[in-house]
Amino acid sequence: MTTKSLRPFHTILLTVVLLSSCAAPSATPQPSNTIPAPGGTLPNDWVEKVKDIVWVTYSPPNADPNKGLETSLDDIRADLEVLREAGFTGLVTYDSRGVMGKDLPVIAEEAGFDGLIMGIWDPANEEELSNAKAASAFSIVLGFCVGNEGLSKRYEMPVLSFVIDNLREETGKPVTTTEELDDYYDEKLLQLGDWVFPNAHPYFHGQLDAVNAVKWTEGAYKDLDGKTDLFVLFKEVGLPTAGDSEGKLSETVQNQYYQELENTEVSFVYFEAFDQPWKTNLSVEPNWGIFFSDRTPKELGLRLMGEEPIVAIPTPTATVPPIETTVSISDDVFYIYNDGASPYNHFSPSGYMGDTGDIQIDGASEENPQSGETSIQVIYNLQGNGPYTCDYKPPCKWAGVYWQQPANNWGKEQIWAGTGYDLSAYSRLKFWARAETACTLEFKVGGIIGDYGDSLSYPRGITEKLTSEWKEYEIPLDDTNLSYIIGGFVWSTSWEKCPGGATFYLDEIRFEK
Repeated sequence: MTTKSLRPFHTILLTVVLLSSCAAPSATPQPSNTIPAPGGTLPNDWVEKVKDIVWVTYSPPNADPNKGLETSLDDIRADLEVLREAGFTGLVTYDSRGVMGKDLPVIAEEAGFDGLIMGIWDPANEEELSNAKAASAFSIVLGFCVGNEGLSKRYEMPVLSFVIDNLREETGKPVTTTEELDDYYDEKLLQLGDWVFPNAHPYFHGQLDAVNAVKWTEGAYKDLDGKTDLFVLFKEVGLPTAGDSEGKLSETVQNQYYQELENTEVSFVYFEAFDQPWKTNLSVEPNWGIFFSDRTPKELGLRLMGEEPIVAIPTPTATVPPIETTVSISDDVFYIYNDGASPYNHFSPSGYMGDTGDIQIDGASEENPQSGETSIQVIYNLQGNGPYTCDYKPPCKWAGVYWQQPANNWGKEQIWAGTGYDLSAYSRLKFWARAETACTLEFKVGGIIGDYGDSLSYPRGITEKLTSEWKEYEIPLDDTNLSYIIGGFVWSTSWEKCPGGATFYLDEIRFEK
C-alpha cells in the first residue's frame, strides 16, 4: 500500500473531532450498548458469528497503490464471484479509500457475503474514516481494523488509540488494529482493540514446509490466546507458493498447510485471495494468493471449489525418544550457563541465525560477571556480514543464537533422535543480563521445529530493553510441554531494535522449579 506522511498529532485530533461532529447518513446506526469499552469482552453472539464465517483477506489484484491505480466495480464483482465459489463468506480489507470504502460493502452484500471487516490503512486519512463511518450502516460490516503493521513507522500509539476509540463510539461496532505477532509482547498493544488481530506468518519464522508450519501456527495461537481474555483471530496466516531461494514453496505446500490448519482450533483468515503483482519488496510477496492475479485458481483454490482431490500431508514416521542424562547442582536448578568452565553447563551456543558474521560470542568473559568468575559476552555488529540464514536477499538485518543440545541440532534428521532433555519438572527459565548501551532483545525457550524438534514447538519468550546494570529476567513456562527440549535458550535482535549494535552480557542462565 502507498503511505502518506503523518501530520502533527493535534491536527489529526482536530480532523477526527470534526469528522465525528459532521452529520452522518441517516442510516448510520447509533453506538450499540453491546460493544465493550476498550479491553472489554465482546458479546458471545459476535464472536460466534465471526467464528462461523470463512474469512479471506481481499485486495483487488489489478489495482496498484504504488501508481494510484484503482480497481473497477466490475472487477470487484468478478473477484467476489470467484471467492464465493470457493466457499468464502467473509472479507477482510486493508483500505477504505475510493471504491473499497464506498462501494465494496454494497457489492459484498449483494454477492452473498455474511461479514466484512473493513480496514483503514491510514488512521489520519479523513476519506477512509468518513467512508468507514458511513459503511457502518450495513449489517455486513462487523468491525473495523485501523492500521496494519504501521505502529511507530507510519503512525504512533496515541493517534492509533484515539482513532480506535472514536471509531468505536461513532459506529457502535468493534474496532482493533494489526501488528506482527511478535509485537504483541507489548501489553499496551495486546489490550488496544476489541479483539486481537495479528499477522502471524510461519514463513517469516523459518517454517517452509506444511507440517512444521502448522505446528508453529498452532503453538503461536495457543501462546497468544493464553496471554489475553480477548478473542484472538489470526489476520494474515499462510504460506506463499513461490519466491524462496531454495525452491521449497509450492502450490501443494500451501494447500497442505491450510488443509491441516482447517482441522485445528486456530481461528484464522486465509491470506490472501489473489496474487498481488505490485508487491515487489520481497521475492515471495507477489505469491501469497489462493488465486493468481487473473483469478485462475491455484491448487488450494481448486480444492476449495471442490475441483481437486484432497492431498494428504505426510506425517513423520519416527518417534522421539526423550530424556538425556543430566548433571545438576540440585534437583531444583538445571543450568544452561553457570560459569565458563562449569561442569553444570548444558546446551551449546551453536545455532547462529540471520547475519551470522555479525555475531561474536565469548563464553568466558571476565568483564564484570554477575556471579562467579565469568559471564557470556555477545558482540553484535550491524555490518550485514554472512553467512546468512534469511530466505531473502541479504543482509538479513537481524541475528540470533540458539543454545542447542547437541551443537547444531535443528531437529530435522533422525541422527538427532533422543538427544534432547526432559525438563518437565521445571516451571521457568531465569537469567541475568546487562548491556554496555541500551538495546532491545528477545529471549526465548524452545521453538525448534522438525521431526525431532522441541516438544515446545512454539517458543515462550520475553522482549526486554537491557541497561548497563545487571538485572534478572524470567520466562514463565507453566502449562508448556518441556518433555523434549533441544533449543534450551535463544536470543535475537535486529537493526531496528538495536540501531547502534550491541555488546551485552548473560550470566546464570538456568531452569528452575
